[in-house]
Amino acid sequence: MRALVLYSSVGNLTALAKALAEGLEAENIRADLMQVDPSRTQPISVAAYDLVCVGSPSLGLVRGRIADDVAEALTRCTRLEGKRTAAFVRRSGFGWAKALKQLMAALEKQGAWVEDFAELGGDEEARAFGRRLKNVAKARA
Repeated sequence: MRALVLYSSVGNLTALAKALAEGLEAENIRADLMQVDPSRTQPISVAAYDLVCVGSPSLGLVRGRIADDVAEALTRCTRLEGKRTAAFVRRSGFGWAKALKQLMAALEKQGAWVEDFAELGGDEEARAFGRRLKNVAKARA
């Protein structure tokens, strides 16, 4: 089983993404990390992955939204149609629920199946989310 953890370059998500990958790997799911690079315009192929996890910070104190780099990167993802995905946002302020809904909507717009989602406040929550995702990834096998 393979998973891709695609996350924003905005909002310091690297530690959360690594912790999520650790949780996946604890369940024998190989996890590759990919931070969105706003300067790249090449397509991002997700064909090799059983699960794609996408993360963004929650921007805005009350009217949460996802980072622009993640929204743009999702439009460049190829083979996302019908793919099992999970969405996560860094918990901050009061707008994280709106940001999470926006992220899930962006994934669904690309034809992905959002199977699970979470708002994460720290590394341990991210590891637990990664372990929980084993059910999503293995349901495909």
